[in-house]
This record gives sequence, structure tokens and C-alpha cells, in this order.
Amino acid sequence: MKRVIACIDASPCVHATADAAAWIAQKTGRQLILLQVLDYRFASEHLSAFGGIVGFESNAMLLQELEELDKKQRQLAQQYSYDLLQHISEYIAKKFGIQVVTIQHQGEFLEQTLKDLQADDIAVIGKVGEHAAESHKPCGSNVERLIRAAKTTVLVVGESFSPAKHFLFAYEHSEICQAILKRVGQSDLLKYLTCHLVYVGTQNGILDKPMDYLKFVGLEARAEYLYGDVAESLIAYQKQHDIGLIVMGAFGRNKLYQFFLGSTTLKILKASDVPLLVVR
Repeated sequence: MKRVIACIDASPCVHATADAAAWIAQKTGRQLILLQVLDYRFASEHLSAFGGIVGFESNAMLLQELEELDKKQRQLAQQYSYDLLQHISEYIAKKFGIQVVTIQHQGEFLEQTLKDLQADDIAVIGKVGEHAAESHKPCGSNVERLIRAAKTTVLVVGESFSPAKHFLFAYEHSEICQAILKRVGQSDLLKYLTCHLVYVGTQNGILDKPMDYLKFVGLEARAEYLYGDVAESLIAYQKQHDIGLIVMGAFGRNKLYQFFLGSTTLKILKASDVPLLVVR
């Protein structure tokens, strides 16, 4: 059974993440899974840094106290994680009538998340995590790391979510983008939405064949040619047409090559107030 995996934490995006995942589950019939990863180090782990200092010996009583503290921290953290998953499960059940499956892990976020993701999953993650929200960063570090490493489609949402009726797909002439276009055409989610197929560049007619394909697979679509900076052009078009979802390929070869590697990513995530769906 296909799945949608919602990455849950205590960030301001948690309810929007739940809303987006539930929307996908309702549209596609996918199983909805809530994933919560306890990603932090316990007190005693920091002592390993002192292990190589010649002449330094830790107090045995202190080590025992730290071990007891770690045990208590672990119990509290697990209870916190359980309570959070229960809260979001009840929220989804009450609002959408969907029963969810919960998964709880302890460890490094990306490592643990990748263990659970399958190729045909859709992962949903908030634009900022707990720590990014506290320091007012435009997006959390886990977002770009997940997009880079995951072999599945990733949806990034902000602090609020509204179901989209239209989506913008940024097209470029490359084998990678053409393969992603086919994934878009076969998507069990995007088939319910109207596609705005957008190309930023100077090659006239480049959207003719992609448009033929989208119409062939039954998607309602319109083509648009834009000029200028890729990110700025896409954001301006999205705002002008009130499009509720931006769809991108994970990597491209030309103007979009660095899209999720640096400043353009942050620019899109900061300036856009709608979700980004990164298709593999």
C-alpha cells in the first residue's frame, strides 16, 4: 500500500504538516503514517570528548549520576514523543476522520527517517523544525538534507496549509526534467489539480511536447513562458495566479541545477507562502 509519511515535531508547522498529509491521504487513499524522531544527545555522551585527555579521570560518582540522569531524560523524551504523536493522531482523526499509524525513533533525524522511507512514499516535512523556529531561521536544516538524500517525493509546508486546486511545474529541457514530468503525469495526487507548466528561458516552443504529454495522460494544463531570474519569476507567477502548490524536480542541469543546493532554495522557501512538492 502506498503511504504518506508526516515528519512530526513540536515546531509551529506541526499542524500544517498534519493537514497536508491528511489531504494527500484523502486524495490518494494512501496510508497515513506519523513519524517522530527524538534527535538529541544525552548528557553522558558529551563526556566522550574528554576521553583522550591525558591525566584526566572522571569521578565515578559523577558518571553514575549522569547515567541516572540519562535514564530519566530518555523516559521523559519517550513520553513526550508518545504524547505528541497521540495529540496529532487525535487531531487528524477528529478533523479528517482518518486513523493513522505512528512510528517513534531515537537517533539522528535523517538517518532514522531514510530507514523508513520507500521509493513511492510521499514525505511531508515542516519548513522549520523546533530549533529553527526558536532562532527565527527561514527554514530548518533538515529540509534541505531530506530533499538531497531522500529517493522519494517530499512536500515542504509552512505554518499553515490550504488544499491546492492548481500547481506550478517548473520545466527545463533536460532528461531529468522529462523523467520528472512523467512522474507528474502519473502522480496519484497531482492528477486532481490543474497544471501551470512554466518555462523560464528563451527557447520558444519548448513546452509543446510536454503539453501534449500532459493532455494525453488526462491532466488539465496550461503553458507559460517567463524570462529573468528563475526563482523570482516562479514566485511572481505563483502569486499573480494564486497557485496553491509549486512542483519542482530535485535537481536540474541548467538554470535549476543549484535550485536545492544554496541561496535559491532559501529564496523560494522564504518568499513563497505555499507548499513545495519536490518530485523524484
